[in-house]
Amino acid sequence: MITRRDLVVGGALTILWSAAGCPCLADAARSRGSFGCMLDGDEAERFLAISSEHQMYAHGEETIVASSGNREFDYALAHTLSSITDTFHVLPGFAYYDDGDRPNAYATDRVRLAKADGTVLFGRRYLSAILARPEQPDVAAATVCAHEFGHILQYKLNLKPVLLAGQSTVKRLELHADYLAGYYAGIRKLSKPDYPAAVFASTQYSFGDFNPNSPQHHGRPDERAAAIIRGFEVAYRERHNLSDAVRIGVNYVATV
Repeated sequence: MITRRDLVVGGALTILWSAAGCPCLADAARSRGSFGCMLDGDEAERFLAISSEHQMYAHGEETIVASSGNREFDYALAHTLSSITDTFHVLPGFAYYDDGDRPNAYATDRVRLAKADGTVLFGRRYLSAILARPEQPDVAAATVCAHEFGHILQYKLNLKPVLLAGQSTVKRLELHADYLAGYYAGIRKLSKPDYPAAVFASTQYSFGDFNPNSPQHHGRPDERAAAIIRGFEVAYRERHNLSDAVRIGVNYVATV
């Protein structure tokens, strides 16, 4: 079993997320050239190279940081990340970073923190906005993490080309990651009956958009919440294993 000790919360990855970055939930309307909140290795290399140039010119250093600034929250999140890795059978590196005026979180298949399944980065400003929410902000943060770890699972299973085939937007890719987050919420509620799984649906509902003609269209609010609910049902009510759940999810988003 993967434990909390296996997780890297932090790391020495240096980045400055400039205007060429890949926004996901908070800044999708301004994205250029990248699909969703996933960066393939070549994309990550390009953006990181651009970042290095800007750092040398601007500060000389823009580091991804090991802490959110709240030690108790970091410890609690480490337990959550361990739970997500156990559910999805993936082990990406995880760190925070300075997302400046472009609040964001994203997943990449690029191995930056000595973990074989890629990397998830969570912007500190984006995290601050999540934690300012009035309803179960820690669970809202877990929702974002489960969505991004869902993208890591998509990478691991090579689902990105399947989900994007014939599509002009990232909608199916993102709804599938929402669905996987809902699956995780269902697994958590099975082991902890009072787990507030409904927060997953309300969180992703708030990140929906009404830009169906944009390549970065992630799905309407109702579609994002519905994907969470479907994933939850597959785990909590139907009790499917992960392999079956992934297949059901691919078929589900193909009908949306």
